[in-house]
Amino acid sequence: MKFLKFFYTFCFLLINLEAYAGPLISGISSNEINVDTEFKGAQILLFGAKNDAGDVVITVRGPRKNFIISKKENLLGVWYNGERIKFKNSYGFYSLFSTYNDGEMIQQDLNEYELGKNNIQFEIQDNLSPSKINEFRIQLVELLEQKNLYSISTKPIDFLDETLFKLIIDFPKNILLGTYIIEVYLINNGSVLSFQSIPVYVNQIGVSAKISNFATNQSVLYGLIAVFLAIFVGFLANYLFARFIKK
Repeated sequence: MKFLKFFYTFCFLLINLEAYAGPLISGISSNEINVDTEFKGAQILLFGAKNDAGDVVITVRGPRKNFIISKKENLLGVWYNGERIKFKNSYGFYSLFSTYNDGEMIQQDLNEYELGKNNIQFEIQDNLSPSKINEFRIQLVELLEQKNLYSISTKPIDFLDETLFKLIIDFPKNILLGTYIIEVYLINNGSVLSFQSIPVYVNQIGVSAKISNFATNQSVLYGLIAVFLAIFVGFLANYLFARFIKK
């Protein structure tokens, strides 16, 4: 059903392209990702068309969260977590696509849109020097890149002709639950000609979702059950050990 819906939408886009008055139109194959215990990642197909000259830039931004980054320090041959800072309300996922030639980065006057590696804004709670903040910032970005949550290097957008384009957006298996925003920009000579925002909802389903909802809505009862199970398992383990192994 989702594929048929996407197919009909794409055909409508092809047929009505000339009649479409706006400079940019886009859509996605699905705006929902369901996560269960067997989830191994997901892909979403984005398609679109532009009616004006310019470059297309697409970002995918995930739910915001706080990150604590520690600096590894060495004392007498022992490594430990030294100075650390907290990045507040930062993107939990970030991916960038662009038609700029040879990975050329977006102009500096567009940094307010947080397009590109050097334009992502990170809020911190500590008063540190700019060089120190940048050092921790680089460490955070590298950590998120290793987890496939950040894709900073600009990836290309496939064009079917001079007007129609498409791309595949990959979501790894360790994505956060919440709302993701796909933003599509049409940029010409440093100005944004058109902009579209498309939400993608990542939900938890199955047994894990029921347990999570129960823990949230019945926190006291969930805690009591957890304590009871821990005591029961401990008692059972001691009994089995005394009954069959200690002999």
